[in-house]
Amino acid sequence: MIAPARSVTTGWIVASAAGLGLLALSVVPPILGGSAGHIVHEAFGFVCHQIPERSLHLGGGPVALCHRCLGILMGLVAGLAGALALSPRRLRRITRSAQGRWLVLAGIPTTVDWALGALGIWANTPLSRMLTGALFGVVVGVVLAANLLAPPRFSSSPTPSLDAK
Repeated sequence: MIAPARSVTTGWIVASAAGLGLLALSVVPPILGGSAGHIVHEAFGFVCHQIPERSLHLGGGPVALCHRCLGILMGLVAGLAGALALSPRRLRRITRSAQGRWLVLAGIPTTVDWALGALGIWANTPLSRMLTGALFGVVVGVVLAANLLAPPRFSSSPTPSLDAK
């Protein structure tokens, strides 16, 4: 069920637009071709290894991100958008310490997929790299959205945390 309508914050709009813009830019280099495509592709080289055989190909050339990085970026955009379905109250219940735990937990499948491949135990595939990256990205997107859409309320009196023992 979709939560009641709420006002989105400027921060959420900026983060979502940036995520969508980066996602669009990451896939256009083979379509643009020439020097424009090369410049965009090179710009993404600062965050991704861009190994061609580990990248999606469109129009005969690799996109600017590998499968895993593309999955992370797609997941981030999906997590930001999906967080709109959660109520502000529910988003506020995602405490800072819980956010850290969720991010670590979401990174485990990606780490295991990479480590098993690096050790020669498992041959990771484009699908496994993209899906484990997307899982991590969704969690990052929801955590980011929780902080942008429903920041914790601060008061002068201490309130009990969900993490209180």
